[in-house]
Amino acid sequence: MGTKRSSYLVGHAFRRFLLASVLTASASQVGTLIDGLMLSRFINESAMSAINITSPVSQALFALCVLLGTGGSMLAGMAMGNHRRNEASGLFSMVVTVSVILGIVLGAMGMIFMGPLVSLLCPDIALQAYTTEYLEVIMPASPIFMLMTVMQMFVTIDGDPKRVTAAVTLSMVTNLVLDYAFIVWCGWAMIGAAVATAISYIVAILVLLPHFRKPDTLRYSLPRTSSGISRIAVMGLPFGIATVLIAVQMLGNNLVAIGYLGAAGIVTLSICMYMLRFSMIILTGTLESFQPIASILKGSGDHRGVALVLRHAYAFMAITLSVLALILILFPGWIGDLFDINDAGQMEVLCSALPAFAFNIIFQCAVYLLIPVYQIYSHKRLAFLISFGQPMLPMLCFWLLSSLTATYPWINPWWGFAIGQVLVVVAVFPFAIKDSKGVIPFVLIPNDSSDRLLDVSIQPDMRKMQNAVGEVDNWLHKANINDSTRLKVELACEETINNIIRHSEGNPSNRESIDLRVSITNGKIILIVRDEGRPFNPVEQDPGTGLGLMLVKKTCDELNYEYLLHQNVLTISWHDPTH
Repeated sequence: MGTKRSSYLVGHAFRRFLLASVLTASASQVGTLIDGLMLSRFINESAMSAINITSPVSQALFALCVLLGTGGSMLAGMAMGNHRRNEASGLFSMVVTVSVILGIVLGAMGMIFMGPLVSLLCPDIALQAYTTEYLEVIMPASPIFMLMTVMQMFVTIDGDPKRVTAAVTLSMVTNLVLDYAFIVWCGWAMIGAAVATAISYIVAILVLLPHFRKPDTLRYSLPRTSSGISRIAVMGLPFGIATVLIAVQMLGNNLVAIGYLGAAGIVTLSICMYMLRFSMIILTGTLESFQPIASILKGSGDHRGVALVLRHAYAFMAITLSVLALILILFPGWIGDLFDINDAGQMEVLCSALPAFAFNIIFQCAVYLLIPVYQIYSHKRLAFLISFGQPMLPMLCFWLLSSLTATYPWINPWWGFAIGQVLVVVAVFPFAIKDSKGVIPFVLIPNDSSDRLLDVSIQPDMRKMQNAVGEVDNWLHKANINDSTRLKVELACEETINNIIRHSEGNPSNRESIDLRVSITNGKIILIVRDEGRPFNPVEQDPGTGLGLMLVKKTCDELNYEYLLHQNVLTISWHDPTH
């Protein structure tokens, strides 16, 4: 007998993407962290703080990349899941072109208005020279940065996350080596750090480009119309808003720390932001694994698959974030020593801040993961609520508590971040449970009824295949499907699974599970069969005589094959004459 849909294939796809995505995020975030440590040790703490002060600029550029890249890649994933690869290539081309153009425009504007920009970012005159030196290199590199970022997103969703990991890792190594060479050997200080960063972007792009030379990958062509940009923007808007508001939050937090908490406050905030980067490794790795898989599954109508991969995502985050939070709570002094904090007053502030900030990290990551879920299922109001609330409420609470410390010195303003995150959850909760009929509560993923969907997993074994075919027959009979159509579906199940079993002989990695999904929707019966064996297209070949598959081709209305998520995905459909 088949068993209720197991999470094996979905979970394996998630873990396959997760390892590469976490390594990618680690390379990026750890590189920035080490940049800060090197500047702190080889120049001074002001240089480290200046890097943090410029972060709203890089965050704003990244927000545009997220708006375009995430929106475009999610739409591309759904198109690929629905066998529309040409549409996915068009989305890729549009995003790349627009990103480069915006990078050129914004880089030029940054150079023209450098003085006002630095004054806005840094009211502390002592830090403005470092800030200016860094931005004078980073701003002209804006188009390179944006191209690199959106390329990473599309190469990931195109099934090559390991290449993205290699690109970012090599980029990080290049950045760190050149950092040391330019800062220590050449004595270029902040300019050296910025030049090393810009060169690292080019290295990443050079590693990513060979992906597009392979067959059956996304193809770039110069867009002839801008009609698709609105769809991309709408899909990516909540992510873009959240990311750009994080830039506003960074700016606001810096101004609050400088204005109310002094030198100890800005140094502590800088270290908190560096610690936040570790949580971003976890969150970014999870998102970059979840989004392509969820988008492709949604495109094929597999809501249960989306729910299964979301469960894996939250399980991973719960374990890893708990470990990080415990380190911040139990060992704040050790983190201060790592950043070479020798001042007793600064160390005291840091030891009171990090335990409180740990709770902010947990809530922030858990809530942010809901944005792609709400967005792909068109719960845009909730996605926008998180996008606006999550960056702004923690900043406002931090500002409020900081402003009260002069009157009430016992107040720990660093709890403001966690309080703001709790308020976001409180704001989302009533809307997320209001209309929960037919969906999974809070996450609002459709909960398919058993009379419209048969979703089972079977082991690739001939005897169990026969049992599964019998189960399909009983289910179709209960759904009042006529005998002729039932025989066609049963033949397709038997021949498809038979091909998978034969093709997997001698390949133990393909002996775990086959997902068999039969649904009745919009007047069609749709059969989707997934396995994770070697790429094998049964539409074009048959390891046996080919007679059975030939009959399937002749008796179905539509037959499609894709190799997605490192899995074979065969989709067969028939028109249901009873509807």
